[in-house]
Amino acid sequence: MTTASPTPAPAAPAPTAPAVPDSWSYGAVWRRVPRALGYLVPTFLIAIAVSAILTSLVSGAASLLVFVVGIFVLSLTLLLSRYAGAFEIARLRFSGEAPITPPEWQSDPTAVWWKRWLRPLANGRYWLALLHGAVIAPIIATVSFVVLTVWLSLTVVAIAVPIALATRGLQFSVEGYTTADWVVAEGRLESLAPAIAVTAIVLGVVALLTLPYVLRGFTWLHAAIARPFLGRFSNEQLERQVSSLFTSRQAAVAAEGSALRRIERDIHDGPQQRLIRLQMDLAAAERRIAENPEEARGLVADARRQAQDALDELRNLSRGFAPPLLLDRGLFAALESLASRSSIPVALESQLGATANLPDEVARNAYFVASELIANAAKHSQATRITLAVVAEDGALTITVSDDGTGGAIERTGHGLEGLRDRTHGLGGELAIDSPDGGPTVVRATLPLVGVSGASAPAADRTADREPRA
Repeated sequence: MTTASPTPAPAAPAPTAPAVPDSWSYGAVWRRVPRALGYLVPTFLIAIAVSAILTSLVSGAASLLVFVVGIFVLSLTLLLSRYAGAFEIARLRFSGEAPITPPEWQSDPTAVWWKRWLRPLANGRYWLALLHGAVIAPIIATVSFVVLTVWLSLTVVAIAVPIALATRGLQFSVEGYTTADWVVAEGRLESLAPAIAVTAIVLGVVALLTLPYVLRGFTWLHAAIARPFLGRFSNEQLERQVSSLFTSRQAAVAAEGSALRRIERDIHDGPQQRLIRLQMDLAAAERRIAENPEEARGLVADARRQAQDALDELRNLSRGFAPPLLLDRGLFAALESLASRSSIPVALESQLGATANLPDEVARNAYFVASELIANAAKHSQATRITLAVVAEDGALTITVSDDGTGGAIERTGHGLEGLRDRTHGLGGELAIDSPDGGPTVVRATLPLVGVSGASAPAADRTADREPRA
């Protein structure tokens, strides 16, 4: 079945990096007012309640230290401090501040119960969380509560005073007696009314205009103070990055080793056997060329077929790594060719565009992953249709292969899916497998687009159904 290739879209100019939004611009702080109020309004009550609970528990633990139970009460207090800190981190994330990465709370479920109970005592992160919840947080919450109350009061005064002057119905007590009309009573305050109204309005307008910055400033202050007490240390983040890089390196080495073993096995089982047969046929033809030319001619013809078959198998092997079409015309054209050669119809859904410019290592590995997943589905899934979807967004290339087969695909040591996981992890990506018994099977590989330069904008969605070759 012949299908028309899509007309290449004109190359789009290289996109520029999007500008980072200014979270302190006036429009941005106004947009964050509801979430800031939702964080700051209950903060004082929460901080005081948490501080009272933690302080009471610490006092109780100190009084019980003469008994063994005091140590366990103190450990329980530290554990509650940890969860109070986690709650504060969640509230700060809701307020719109930059997320605080929580520490990695290590635990050993195999340890005896008393060691698990006493583990917080030896972890400085618990003590920092206790210091923040019992001392630091209530101080900052009190300051923010007082200032916020003053600012909100000024905005209310800006509305209430003009209304009171206009209705002239405000009642209040002066030196023990009540007047119903204090503006005109005995004419003593009549001259002060305009000045009071103007002052109240000016203060209220100033307070209202600056309220977003006050809210933003206090949420930022809470987050800035909580980060060193409740967040992960910089050296912990560095250790995590080093561990991730080490794991990626091991996965890349394992993937390359698996690929080399597969190449060796495929060459041994395919082209090598045909070349041995070719050598034997040529040797037999050489012995019979003088005595029986007709038989020798048949052996030579058979050897020629063996040479052609070996050449075809070598070409198929090379397509699994980096076919010339991938290098010449890009990933989209290579995936189209891959879909057309499948023994099961493949629907290709791509947002890349014919001229998408991807890093060579990403394009090569994306092709390899798609090729292996389609081959696995064709061999094992008993599917009647395969869908290959490729999307580039959020700084990553996502390859999704789904089929309507019997499902039950699992990752086994030394088999194809494990090799694909190692390959994606080696590039800093992820592989997700969803294959319940009875199907369908969906395998999604995500590869980060590191160092992309001059990549064209994604074209419109293209869907091309490919039928197997006759």
